[in-house]
Amino acid sequence: MLRLFQPGVLFVLVCAFFLGMLLPLNFDKPRFFTPTKKSNFETEEITDSARQLYDTKLNKINISKKEIDWFQQVPIETTKRFLPDELNELNYSSSGILNIPQIFLEKVPVGLDELPVEQKKAIFIRFMLPLILKANQEIWGQRKDIIKANNSSNKTVLKSIAKTYKIDIEIMKSDEIHSWANNHLLPIPTSLALAQAAIESGWGTSRFCIQGNALFGQWSWSPQSGIKPLEASNSDAVVRSFPNLQSSVHSYMKNLNTHSAYKEFRTLRNSYITQGKWPDSVELAAGLYPYAETGDQYVESVRNIILQNNLQRFDYSRLLIW
Repeated sequence: MLRLFQPGVLFVLVCAFFLGMLLPLNFDKPRFFTPTKKSNFETEEITDSARQLYDTKLNKINISKKEIDWFQQVPIETTKRFLPDELNELNYSSSGILNIPQIFLEKVPVGLDELPVEQKKAIFIRFMLPLILKANQEIWGQRKDIIKANNSSNKTVLKSIAKTYKIDIEIMKSDEIHSWANNHLLPIPTSLALAQAAIESGWGTSRFCIQGNALFGQWSWSPQSGIKPLEASNSDAVVRSFPNLQSSVHSYMKNLNTHSAYKEFRTLRNSYITQGKWPDSVELAAGLYPYAETGDQYVESVRNIILQNNLQRFDYSRLLIW
């Protein structure tokens, strides 16, 4: 027993004791320093399947050979006459995606009707692209906000978006609002918006477009809200005016996304997403027959504008981040 209390032996025993306290017990968990444990109940982030489909499509775009046609062949002196410098020449990314600067015209340039047809179209598309992309970007943002709000039960965000779309949040529950948004709040394909704007505004030359920023020929039955057409079946009907071009694009997209007349359009669009495909603008045009009195003839007009002008090349344009 005395040997145990000799200085050398005692030192070894003390060291062994403290070393044992520091080493893991059964190599399972430490005694003194416990690392932070990962929770077994990590919050699962709900992803936007529609956005994933769009991003996947965008990332697969690879146009190695870019066709040089009327859109690129507008004389520089013409573009400078009608557009800000940033919209004179639009650049493509290495994969072929058209990069669009954040330049938003308030009004349509006057004098487009004096240009040759192809130049008029090119100018029109150049100033329309930022407006359409911005409106679609805001829709993506709303979808993202609703997903986050639904996960966190953030009533403030839900109420704000619900107010925009005239949804009574006291009647519709949070998960119901999320479901509604998933089916209704989706971007409008760029080529489809371009085609309808071209038809309804005469490529930016109609009286309603120049005087009232009416790009999409939306009707109103409140005389003070728009411009009265020369001929209309309803004496109270006017073509709705807007304070600027961007608000006209917003109203158009809200109309397609919410009005009961375009339920078939939205159902068709959602059917693509359910199948794991991003909606095709030529096919989606089938749901636009209620947009005009000509019905199916209007649908064919939209399709022809898209195909004849190769507008689908603009479907995966990207708004530059500044």
